Amino acid sequence: MKKILPYTLLIINIILLFGCEKEIDFNGKTPSPKIVVNSIVNARSDTNRIKISESVFDYSDQQPDIIENPDIRLNINGKENNQIWMDTIIGVHTYYKFVSALNTGDKIEFSIHTDKHGTVKGHDQVPDITEIKNIATSWFKKEGISYLRMYITLKDKAHERNFYRIVVKSQSNLLHPSQQPPLNYWDLHDVFIDDEILFHNPTETEEADKVPNYYRIFSDELFQGEEYTLNIYIRFDNFAKNPESNYVRQYVKAEIHTLSEKLYQNLNSQELASGMATGDIFSEPVKIYTNMQGGYGILGVYNVTEKEKTVAEKGE
Repeated sequence: MKKILPYTLLIINIILLFGCEKEIDFNGKTPSPKIVVNSIVNARSDTNRIKISESVFDYSDQQPDIIENPDIRLNINGKENNQIWMDTIIGVHTYYKFVSALNTGDKIEFSIHTDKHGTVKGHDQVPDITEIKNIATSWFKKEGISYLRMYITLKDKAHERNFYRIVVKSQSNLLHPSQQPPLNYWDLHDVFIDDEILFHNPTETEEADKVPNYYRIFSDELFQGEEYTLNIYIRFDNFAKNPESNYVRQYVKAEIHTLSEKLYQNLNSQELASGMATGDIFSEPVKIYTNMQGGYGILGVYNVTEKEKTVAEKGE
């Protein structure tokens, strides 16, 4: 009986501890609203967008407002770019578009000012591209589902740190060109990994709905200045195996996005923060990386190189 009593009291205390809730009013100083700038700039695109929002303190009754009549400056290599305009407003988010003829090494600077929020500014630089040397593919099935494995060999530039993201797209033409012109758009695919060490640490797993590398980003830490072959796969049906198909042309396109270090740090911090959604109470809080002084968000740039490959053919 003496041994049972302490355990009984412990159980009762645990129930009381977790069963009681008490709302505590926040009596500290409420931080003033801040401007949030988010723009991921594709150096190969003719136009890009910048999203402007307002951030308010969670523990207050403040509601975010639209940022009205801001003073906006966009400079490329120190020269002001006047080709920027307000595109649309969705909810409390304002989207601006700007024309961006960017080259490797270009420096892009953005600032925004209002009397209410003060000045928020940030900058980034266009990284160089890498080279995709080769793409090798093979079809396989798992649990009755068709997949295409891709071995993508890239050549890293020496004497510098580089950060990357892998993007895979596909195109399937099932009608002869005499019946329908070939498609001019590409479908984006989820990229799957199994034993590719670049995307996660050896101790990480994808159990319990964890996604160690949601954005499929990686660095050249393990192969700096050398060639490396990525081992990935996508879900993709091989229409050439269908006996009813008379004409098939299927293609994949691998894109290697070279990320600026600022953009890589932002995406990496978002991935680490997303792991907290699994409910692990021992996870340490993750601060999302921002390069916007006086506010929050990211102005990040990436450059793109791509390579296409025919993966299925049938018919003349």
